Amino acid sequence: MIFVLAINLRPAVTSLGAALPDISVAGNLVGAVLVALPLWAIGLGGWATPWLCSRVGPHRTVSVALVGLVLSLAGRVLGGPVELLAGTALACLSIAVLGTMLPLLAQGSAAFTFGLGFGSTAGALVTPTAVMSSSWRVALGVWATTALVAQQVWQRTPGEFGSPRAATGAPPATALTIHFGLISTVTFLVMGWLPGILRDAGVPPTTAGACLALSMAMGLPMMWLVPGWTRRWRNQTLLVVALATPNVIGVTGLLLAPAAAPWLWAAATGTGMGALAFVLTTVSLRCKDSSLSLSAVVQGFGYLIAGFGVLACGWLHTSTGTWQTPLLLVLAVLLGQILSGHAAVSRRTTAPLVAPPLSLPRQGDAPEVGV
Repeated sequence: MIFVLAINLRPAVTSLGAALPDISVAGNLVGAVLVALPLWAIGLGGWATPWLCSRVGPHRTVSVALVGLVLSLAGRVLGGPVELLAGTALACLSIAVLGTMLPLLAQGSAAFTFGLGFGSTAGALVTPTAVMSSSWRVALGVWATTALVAQQVWQRTPGEFGSPRAATGAPPATALTIHFGLISTVTFLVMGWLPGILRDAGVPPTTAGACLALSMAMGLPMMWLVPGWTRRWRNQTLLVVALATPNVIGVTGLLLAPAAAPWLWAAATGTGMGALAFVLTTVSLRCKDSSLSLSAVVQGFGYLIAGFGVLACGWLHTSTGTWQTPLLLVLAVLLGQILSGHAAVSRRTTAPLVAPPLSLPRQGDAPEVGV
């Protein structure tokens, strides 16, 4: 069940990035907003999740999010730029609710991060083909069916989860929030702008779309492996540096010679997405006592940070007409990612993280949430 839900956390965004150069109603400004908007919407939705959960219950909260995702993904392709922006915002609010709930339900399971990576890859791989064979509207709207399937499966999951409780004695979240925000900045920039960067450098559109798919695909094994590494590595700072290094290589390549080895730069940025698996697993393992508080704070503020970072890069590209300055900013963000990651794990470098016991009731009181 965790895997089925997690698949829906990224196609709404990666499909948008893959189709963005072909969306007829999106000019330069609308395109920049479309890349940043998901982050702001996800941040606001993360804050609202504990409130919604306390009023309708965890099970219904997930149901509401899935219904909202189905309607928004279908509706955003039915009009012009207003409908596209509004539908994307609503879709990402729904994704935020799912994304905030999943660390609590997953408790460090690799099914969470692997499902997220699988959905990212599918969105990037399928969308360009759908654009060429039909239109960008069909290519984006088709992802409503994936959310509908998840909604139907979830409705058949019996029972109700125990209500989340307020966090007590939670570790300081400032450094972890900044770390999450900077990682999300880089991740969403790759998903949103990689095809555009390569196409502007003279790479054929088909190859640019395939490079985005490769980038997402390279993230898949990392999304599966990194949760286990997060639990076992005693030197967490070393893991933070190791996971940031591929992105440094990929972004440097895109800055200096994007058309020289686009497949290599795409593979490197995809491998660097293991950093997202690390921070999500860390949040999941620290969501003790069925508390949504840490997840809501880290994802809420973190995505808002990322939204401003992505918008700044888009504005720099629009104002300068090149990608050099935005990519230099991304390298600065990666340095901040390493420093904030060290600060977030510095108290835990002598022992690996250990997942807290799963406190949600079993079948009869609640549905099974594993895979």
